[in-house]
Amino acid sequence: MKSFECRVQSFQGLHALSALRLAKGARRFSSVITAVYKERKANVKNVMELMGLKAGQGAEIHFIIEGEDEEQAAEELTALCLSFL
Repeated sequence: MKSFECRVQSFQGLHALSALRLAKGARRFSSVITAVYKERKANVKNVMELMGLKAGQGAEIHFIIEGEDEEQAAEELTALCLSFL
């Protein structure tokens, strides 16, 4: 199991386009990838679930990755988060 945290920098928060980019990146991996914010959980491969987190600017989102390609998934998703979230 791998995990990391990412702070939402965008003034728009986790909006549709950023959720779509994250989901698209996550779908490349077979690992189960979960995002946790406050008491909400979302499958990162599902755009609607990600938007359902309602994470605004400054939110700390915790990502949990479990599976055979978790190392690669953690690296790529961390980079995605830092580039546009």
